Amino acid sequence: MGEKKKVLKMLIGIFLIAIIVCIGVSYNQSSKTINKNINIDKSINDIKKNTFNETSKGSDTKPEKIAYITIDDGPSKYTSQILDILDSNNVKGTFFMLNNNMILHKEEVNRMIKEGHGVGFHGVSHDIKELYKTETSSLEEFETCNKTLYDICGKNSKLIRLPYGSKPYTPQENYDSLIKNDYLIWDWTLDTQDWKSSTDQIVSNILYYGREREEIVILMHEKEQTVNALNDTIKILKERGYTILPITESISPKNFWIGNTNS
Repeated sequence: MGEKKKVLKMLIGIFLIAIIVCIGVSYNQSSKTINKNINIDKSINDIKKNTFNETSKGSDTKPEKIAYITIDDGPSKYTSQILDILDSNNVKGTFFMLNNNMILHKEEVNRMIKEGHGVGFHGVSHDIKELYKTETSSLEEFETCNKTLYDICGKNSKLIRLPYGSKPYTPQENYDSLIKNDYLIWDWTLDTQDWKSSTDQIVSNILYYGREREEIVILMHEKEQTVNALNDTIKILKERGYTILPITESISPKNFWIGNTNS
């Protein structure tokens, strides 16, 4: 009888030990799962936090000094060279184009679009007597340009530059008509006078008139001397800390009517 009791106690002891071991294993597994979940959640939160910080940094980042290189009167026989120079310097320009020139140089227009340059219009006639013949004649010219651009590449633009600038020639009625139809009128803050200057004079104008400005809109034209001065112009701007960007429709325009050019 005494032996039976001993065996029974031994069996009970083994059973209790087995229960304790099972509880311990189960607890360890649960702890691991909980810790694993905590670590996963922590990693996800860290990723979200880092992503938010990077996004925030990106959205708040704005260059301290900005330059817009704008080129009027094209496209022309010089456009491909201009695009090559911009590409070799890894910068984008903005082209204000004449309607008939777009028709004559469709390949260059498509290349501008493909390579991410800003594109806008400079009118049809380039003649202020025609441009402002009626209260809506200027609007009609830019609507014609827009149709031409769409026919060439399926794109539209609201960026325009009025021939000879928006002042003093533009009548109030014409200006109001363009604004009412959402056109964004751009003038300039630095006139290189390249249409009458040598290559050296163009570079000198950039050096002198481009000093101590946080943002500049440079006026150039599709001329041989401009092509020859463009590389040095870009070099000067970069050395002075400018980020060279294309004009887009999301940027508030600078023009003589608004009075934000200080030209």
